Amino acid sequence: MSVGFEPQAKAGLAEEIVRKMRDAMGAENLDALLPMSPDNLAYTAGTVPPSLRTVRLRLAACVIPYEGETEAVVVALEGPLMATQSRMAKTTTYREFAENAVEKVASSLKQRGLDGGRIGIEATYLPVAFHSTLQNCLPGAELVPADELLSEIRSLKSAREIEMIRDIGTAAQRIAEECAARIQSGATEQDLGGLIAEEYAAAGGDELTMLVVGSGERSAHPNAPPTDRVMVSGEIVRLDIIGTKHNYYSDVARTAVVGEPSREQQEIYDLLMRVHEQSLEALRPGVQTSDVYRIYKESMERAGLPPYHFVGHGLGVTLHEEPFINEFKSVQIRENMVLCIEPLTMLEDRFGMQIEDEVVITSDGYEPITRAGAMLQIDG
Repeated sequence: MSVGFEPQAKAGLAEEIVRKMRDAMGAENLDALLPMSPDNLAYTAGTVPPSLRTVRLRLAACVIPYEGETEAVVVALEGPLMATQSRMAKTTTYREFAENAVEKVASSLKQRGLDGGRIGIEATYLPVAFHSTLQNCLPGAELVPADELLSEIRSLKSAREIEMIRDIGTAAQRIAEECAARIQSGATEQDLGGLIAEEYAAAGGDELTMLVVGSGERSAHPNAPPTDRVMVSGEIVRLDIIGTKHNYYSDVARTAVVGEPSREQQEIYDLLMRVHEQSLEALRPGVQTSDVYRIYKESMERAGLPPYHFVGHGLGVTLHEEPFINEFKSVQIRENMVLCIEPLTMLEDRFGMQIEDEVVITSDGYEPITRAGAMLQIDG
């Protein structure tokens, strides 16, 4: 069943997210947060001004005070859209070229009496010039980098967020299975990609932000978009369906074969499935991500397959978000995280295989959102 986004649900999610932000602000002694990147605007406001991704200097911001009314600040031409779609209580606009966006944000903080407060900003997103303007407008304020704080807030999903991720994730799994069954040997990667795109739109998807359809030796290319290459019998086809619905991502990868798999292909897929299951079995609250990666790496080495530099990542309003499951950083897995587990093996100039499932961390383990099974089969 498709998840709707009714006004009541929209308001409820807004309350949950703002409450999480304010709890974190209290712990960090912040007076306000200013989410500005497309990712954090999508998370906070529930929508992103359409031109922001291509016209970065057309600044947009959410003003989240520790107490008081939430506010979105956007360019005037996108004000009506933001006012109707945003979860923020108030929308303020500025006239492009005639008014300064940063000064509008600073004015909002001044009106709230926060011009001497501790203000959390996205230091990795805000351009230096904008940062300087904001500091000059608020000389008594302390601008505090809050990038990691926002990332941590986003890593734990609410029930509504999980349902939205589940909705488009299960759709992506179904689409991969159904489209592989509908296509035949002699079709092109673009033919299969077109079917997937049609079905993704029919499932209510916003867009496919990256679609991987790689056949033959191209299946060993990590991010191979569909081309006019013809898929022929005996070849591996690797699919990765990456897109959004209501700003939340799907990331489901499957491996298919055209016709019957060779003995080698089947053996490698079976090995990869065993590694996948071993990685999944390690997931539960309290486990360190580095320990999950170690289990994956050791399992791959025992199987005689080269391990990749990571085996999973968080999923939400961005494709790759914390926590990352690799050997370089160790984060404690917590209940209500949504993770993608994706063992893959790439045999250069031959073929690549990938199995990627989405899971929710529960109080005592994990619950699958998607569940891979046998290798998909394309009529050969």
